[in-house]
Amino acid sequence: MNNKFSLSLVCSALLLAGCGDNSESSGDSTAAPYSDAINQSLARSSKISFTLLGSEADVPLPSFFLFDTNDHTLNIPLDAKSTGLLNDPKVAMGEADGWSTIMPFTINVNLPSDRTLKNDVVMNGTTPFSAHLNAGVKVAKVDVDLGTGVMSNFTALTAGVDYLVASSDFKTIQVLPLKGLDPSSDYIYALTDSLIDSADEPLGTSSSYASLKTTDIDQAGSLDLPQKIIHQVESLFAGYGEVSSSDEIIYSSWFTTASAGNVMNGTKAAIAQTISPTVTPSDIWKNLANPNNISVADLDKLYTFTVDGTKQNFATAVQADAMFKSAFGDDAATQLAAGYTAKFSAAASIQVYRGTVELPYFLSDSLTDDEWKTTPWRSAMPSVLTILNVLSSGSDADKTAVATQLAGLGITEPATQLYQAEYQQLLIGEKLTLADGEQLDSARIMTKYSAVPQIRAVKSVPFVMFVPEGAAIDSTLPILQYQHGITSIKESAYAFAMQHIGGALTGTAPYKPYAIIAIDQPLHGQRALSADVVTTPTTPTVYMNLEYLPVARDNIRQSAIDGLGVRFALNSATDTAFSNLDKTNVSLFGHSIGAITGISSYTVGNTLLNPAIDSMFSYTSATLANPGGGIAPFLLNSGSFSPEIKHTVSLSSVTEYQAHYSSNCVPVSKSGGVCFTEYYTALSSDSASASDKAIKATIDSTQTSFMYAAQTVLDNVDPYNIASTTSGPVFGIQADGDETIPNSVAAIPTAGTEPLFKKLSLVNTALNSSGDKLASYFDKSSSEAEHSTVISQQNAGDAAANAEMTSQIVQFTLSQGTGIASVTAGLLDASK
Repeated sequence: MNNKFSLSLVCSALLLAGCGDNSESSGDSTAAPYSDAINQSLARSSKISFTLLGSEADVPLPSFFLFDTNDHTLNIPLDAKSTGLLNDPKVAMGEADGWSTIMPFTINVNLPSDRTLKNDVVMNGTTPFSAHLNAGVKVAKVDVDLGTGVMSNFTALTAGVDYLVASSDFKTIQVLPLKGLDPSSDYIYALTDSLIDSADEPLGTSSSYASLKTTDIDQAGSLDLPQKIIHQVESLFAGYGEVSSSDEIIYSSWFTTASAGNVMNGTKAAIAQTISPTVTPSDIWKNLANPNNISVADLDKLYTFTVDGTKQNFATAVQADAMFKSAFGDDAATQLAAGYTAKFSAAASIQVYRGTVELPYFLSDSLTDDEWKTTPWRSAMPSVLTILNVLSSGSDADKTAVATQLAGLGITEPATQLYQAEYQQLLIGEKLTLADGEQLDSARIMTKYSAVPQIRAVKSVPFVMFVPEGAAIDSTLPILQYQHGITSIKESAYAFAMQHIGGALTGTAPYKPYAIIAIDQPLHGQRALSADVVTTPTTPTVYMNLEYLPVARDNIRQSAIDGLGVRFALNSATDTAFSNLDKTNVSLFGHSIGAITGISSYTVGNTLLNPAIDSMFSYTSATLANPGGGIAPFLLNSGSFSPEIKHTVSLSSVTEYQAHYSSNCVPVSKSGGVCFTEYYTALSSDSASASDKAIKATIDSTQTSFMYAAQTVLDNVDPYNIASTTSGPVFGIQADGDETIPNSVAAIPTAGTEPLFKKLSLVNTALNSSGDKLASYFDKSSSEAEHSTVISQQNAGDAAANAEMTSQIVQFTLSQGTGIASVTAGLLDASK
C-alpha cells in the first residue's frame, strides 16, 4: 500500500507507555454508539489483548501496525534500555522487509485470575489438538494492490493442515505455520468468538479493536487507514463464508511476509548487465553504488581468474599445503598423499591448481570500530517504494523535485516503469533529493524494492582446483563447485577430491570424472580479515554473528553471491588450467552452511533472466549435504551451537546469569556454552527454588524472543523460503541424529533438514533412486554417519557411509542429476 502507517502516527513513539489515552481516537469507550454485538463482545470477561496506547499497549504479531509501508520494513517499538543499534534484535528487525514465513503468530489473552483458555486438547496422532482453538482462528492469503490497497484473490488456509493453533500455557494463542507461508506475500487472519475460556464463555474483543471494527464511527486521522483495513479484512472473511457474520470476529489483522532471494536476484541482474560488450562493472557500480571509490581498473577486473605458479600432483600439493595441515594436521596430509600414490598414475592423475578469482565484496572489510561486524549490506539504489510514496503522497514541491530527477534518468512514467527491472537499473548509483535537498531514502536498507547492493571492495579470493589429467582422461570434463561448512576451509576438499575423482575411474578409458573447484566462505580460511577476525571451530560467531543479525544474514548473502560469482567467472576462464573443462556443465556440492548458502547460489543461478545468458549462471545439479531450514530455530536446537548461542543471548539480557557468569565461570576460564548449560540445568532441576524457576522462565522468554527476531531477519536468506523457487535436479543427504544441524525441530515444524527436503519434494533413495529430486537418509544404527561423514570418515564405524555418500554424489553429478543407479539400501532409512 502507498500510505505510510505505523503506530508512530497514533502516538509520538511506537507503543510507548505514557502516550496518553483518548477515547475518541483509541476507541476506549465501551458504550453506544457501538452496535449491540460489539458491546456484548466488550462486556465479556476474557478478551483478546489488543491495545494501541498507554502502559498496557499490546499488538499481536505479526501485524501491519508494526509495518512501515514507506520503505517496506518492520517498525518495532523499542524500550528505554535499547541501544538503538543493530545489536538490539528489535532494531535489527527493522532491516526485514516483512514478517517471517515460519514463526508462529502470538496473541495474548486477558483473562480473569481464576480462568484460562479452555483446555480441550486431545492427541491427534502425535500432535496435541484443540478443537476450539483451531476452529476459532481463520487465516487466508490475499493479493494487495500497492496503489489502491484493495485486497483480492482470497484463498483460505486450512487449520490442522496449513497451520495449527495451540496454547502452551492456556493464556496465549499461537498460530504455527505447518508448511510455511509464501515469501513476499500478503496474509490476513481473524479470531472469532468460538474461542472460549475455562468457564465456557466466548472470548471478547478489546476496546481498541472495537474502535476499528465499528461501522458506526468513521475514524479520522491516524486511525482512518487502519479502520479501512480492518473493515476490508472482516468483510473478506464474511464474504467468503469463513464466518457467518463479521460480528463473530473479535480480532483481525493483515501482514506481509519477508521476501526471499529478491536481493540476490537483483544482484545477479546487475552482474548480468556486464555481459554486454558495451557495459563494464564500473558502469554499474558508480557514484553512490561505489561508496569507497574503488578504481575503474579494479572494478573491471571482476570475475576474472588468475592461476598462480605451476600445477602440482595431488600428493605433492597436499603435503605442501599449509592451510590444509594447519586445519587437519600433518598426519592427514601424509595419509592422503600415500593413498593418492597407491591409487593414481600419470595416465589418470589429479593436478592441483591454485590462484585467485576477483569477486565483489558487499560487506564491510574494515577493522575500524568493528565495522566488519556491525555493517550490513546497503542498497546501491533508492527504494522504489519510497520514491512512489513521495510521488503519491509527498508535498507538491517534493513531487516535482523527484519527478524532474527521474525524468533526467529516463524514467518519465514512474508509476509503471519503476516496477520494471530495466528502469530500476537506471537508479543504481543515483542520489535523489527532496525539494529541500535532503536525500531520499538515505538509510538504503536492502529490500525487494531496493535489491542491488553497494560494492565495498573487490577481493582477490583464493581458489583451489582439482583437475583430472592424463592420457586416460577424456576432454571437456564437468565441474563440481564445492561450498564448505561453517568453521571449515576450502582445503577440506582434499579430504574427498581423490575419492570423487577416483569414483569415476571405472569401466574403460577414457574416463570422464569431474574437476572440483572451491573458495573459502567469507571470513574463513584465507579470507580472514585478521588473525582474530576469522571463523574457526573455536570462533564460529565471527561468521554466525548473531549479535548483529542483519550482518549475519548478509554474510549468508555474500557466501551465496560469491558462489554464483565463481560460477559466472568460469565462463571467461582462459588459463590452460581450465582448457579441458566444460564450463556449460557445472554442478554444485554444498555441505552444512555451504549447502545453506549453496541452495541460494543454485536457485538464483537457475532462475531465468534472459534466454541469451541464462546458461552463464545456471547449474546442472546440486548436492546439498546436511543443510537445514529455519536457521534460528535449528541453531537454538543444535547440539554444536546452541549452548554458546544461549550463553550469548542470556549474557546480554538476563542479569542473574550475567552475575553467575562473572562470578563462577570467568575466574576459572569456563567456556560460555559450558557455563550456560550447567547453570540452566541447575535451574531446571526438581529441587529448584521459586526464584530459580523465575530466572529459568526469564531465560526461556528471552531465548524465544531472540529466536523470533533472528528468524525474522534471516528469513530473506533462509533455505526453506529459497526452496519455494528452486528449479533443477537436487540430491540431499542427511545423517540421522545430526548434532550440528538437527534433522527436525519439535517446536517449529519447518525447521531442520527433513522439512527442507520435503519442501524440495525430494524422494527417498531407499524407495526410488531414479529421478532428479532425491534424498538419502543415512540411518544412525546401520551407518554411524555423522554431520561431516560426507566429507571424510569421522569415526571407526562410518567408513561404509562415507563411501556410499561419495558414490551417490558421483553418480548423481555425472548423470547430470537424472538419478542414482546404485544405492546400498542397508545404510539408509526407508521410513523418511
